[in-house]
Amino acid sequence: MSTLNKVMARVKDLFFTREFIRYFFSGVAATIVDNIVFKLLSDVLGLGKWYFSILPATVASVVVAYVLNRIWVFRSKDHLLKEFLRFTGTRIAISLFFTYLVYPILYFGLNITYELFPNLPIAKLIALLFVILGNRVSGKFYVFKEEHHRSDEAGKDGKCEESGVTQDIIVDPESTTTIIRTDDNAD
Repeated sequence: MSTLNKVMARVKDLFFTREFIRYFFSGVAATIVDNIVFKLLSDVLGLGKWYFSILPATVASVVVAYVLNRIWVFRSKDHLLKEFLRFTGTRIAISLFFTYLVYPILYFGLNITYELFPNLPIAKLIALLFVILGNRVSGKFYVFKEEHHRSDEAGKDGKCEESGVTQDIIVDPESTTTIIRTDDNAD
């Protein structure tokens, strides 16, 4: 498979699946939570103290996003604590990076100060677009990566293939025995 075909397959897997549609709607819910918390705190503190409003808004949206992503988008069965730490670590890092970098550049540097609603600038929404893209990539390829679920699901066809090692999962229907046969085909 050529490099271009691999890239196109990755793009298709990221943005043109049912999983992405579920991700999109869960992202909308998390974004709504983020903006409501940001607006409420900005109403109290003022936009001059935007940096105090972003952290609680980010934390609230990350919790909502995790629950929806685990249950509805990726239907994860991975260890709850490990997965939650991977999710929250990447989400908070990505969210804070883009909102503390992109938002002030747009709002203060480029003077994009138009407010969609009072105390909710369009610059904040643009920064959230960068957050959404970064979160999709980290969620798909790191947090909810299929290798984290292999012990539970072992792939849909009962085979796991990675780096030249093939595992066949054989389940004896008349007993509770599961046999895992590993063939090393490393180059």
